[in-house]
Amino acid sequence: MKTKKVTIKDVAIKANVSKATVSYVLNGVDKVSEETKHRVLETIDELGYIPNNTARDLAKRNSENESSHTFYQEFMRSFIKNKVGEIPEETKKTLLETISVKGYLPNSLLNKLVVSTPSKIAVFIEMERDFKHVLLDQNPFYHEFISSLEHAAQERELSIHVYNKLDNHQCEEIHFNQTYIGVIVVGFLPPHLKILLRQLAIPVVIVDEYQFDPSFVTITSEDEKGTYDSIEYLILRGHKEIAFVGCRNERGSFMEHRLRGYKNALEAYGYKYKRQNIYISDVPHSYEEGIRITNKIVADKKKYDAVFCTSDIMAIGLMKGFMKHGYRVPEDISIMGFDNIQFSKYSNPELTTVDQSIFMKAETVVTIIKRKAKGESVKKSYMLPVSIVERESVCNRSDLKE
Repeated sequence: MKTKKVTIKDVAIKANVSKATVSYVLNGVDKVSEETKHRVLETIDELGYIPNNTARDLAKRNSENESSHTFYQEFMRSFIKNKVGEIPEETKKTLLETISVKGYLPNSLLNKLVVSTPSKIAVFIEMERDFKHVLLDQNPFYHEFISSLEHAAQERELSIHVYNKLDNHQCEEIHFNQTYIGVIVVGFLPPHLKILLRQLAIPVVIVDEYQFDPSFVTITSEDEKGTYDSIEYLILRGHKEIAFVGCRNERGSFMEHRLRGYKNALEAYGYKYKRQNIYISDVPHSYEEGIRITNKIVADKKKYDAVFCTSDIMAIGLMKGFMKHGYRVPEDISIMGFDNIQFSKYSNPELTTVDQSIFMKAETVVTIIKRKAKGESVKKSYMLPVSIVERESVCNRSDLKE
C-alpha cells in the first residue's frame, strides 16, 4: 500500500498556518515570527515533508532502493531543520556510501539550495529574438542596462543572474532557491508569465511596461514627454517635415507612448500628422535596420528636414545610411535619437538624443527590490524623467538660410 504523499497543505493544516506562511519559512522570507517558524519546521520534520520538486525527483530516481529513498528524506529533514547547519555524521556517512555505490554526480539545483544567504536578483529580458544576439550585436541599450544593474547590485553587496527565458521551470528554481531577493523583467510581459510571477514570494519589478499590474512594481521613463519635447525642439529650429522611425514588439509598450508624443507635438504647432511619415519596423532596433529604413526613404524619394528615431542605435544607422546616399548630417537632414547610449557620443556627427538615464533606471530598480525585500513600502509605479542632450546631428535651419 502506497503511503500518501505529504503536501504543503498538510503541513499548513497541521501547523495551523496558511500555505503562504509555510512557503515563507521554506524560502527564508523574513515575514514569520520565530515561534511560528519553529512550529512549521517541527511539523515538516514530523510529517517528513520534502518541499522541493527537485529533491522529490532525486528520491524517485532511486525508488527501487528503499534505503536510498529514506536517505533523501533524512537529508532534506536535516537540511530544513538545521537551515544549512551541520549534517549528522550518520546521515553524512550514508550519503557518501550512496554516492559511491550509485556513481551519483551532484545536482546543481540541490547545490543551490545549500546557499541560504539571499543575495541575488534574477533578470529576464523578454523578447522574441535570441537574447545574446540582441544584447551584444543589435542594441547596446541592453548591455548598458545590464552593466548598470550589475554596478548597482554590487554597491549593495548583491549580484544579478540574467536569464534568457522566463518559464515555469525558471520560476520554480527561483521560488525554491533561497538566494534570490527579487526579479526584474525588462519588456512586455504576457498574461501567462504574469501568472507565474505572481506565485513568487519575492518582489517583482517590470521595466518599460505600461500595462500596470498591482502585483508588481512598474518602472517607465517619460517616453511621451521625451518625444514631444524632441519634436518641439526640431520644430523650433525650423524643421517642418519630420519623419518618425521606430520598432514594434520590443521592450515594453513604450513605442505607442513615443508615437503619441510625436503626434501631439505636431498638432500643437499646427502641423498635420501624416501616416506616410511613420516608419515602424517589425524587427528590434539595430544599426542595420536604421540603414535599411534609410534606403527605403531614399527609394521612395521622400524629402524630410529631420528624422526622429526611437533608439540611438537605429538613429546612428540612419545617419550612416543617409551619408552613404550623399546626404550631409545635419546640413541636409537632422537626425535625433532616444536613449543616450555611450555610442551616441562617439558617432560622427555626435548624436543629439533624449537621455533616459539608463544608470538611474538601474539604480532605482535595485533600490526598490532591496527595500521591498526588507519589508519597506514602495510605490506601485515610477516614471523617471528624461532630458534632451544637444550634440551635432541637429541643425538650426534658419542659420543655414543665412
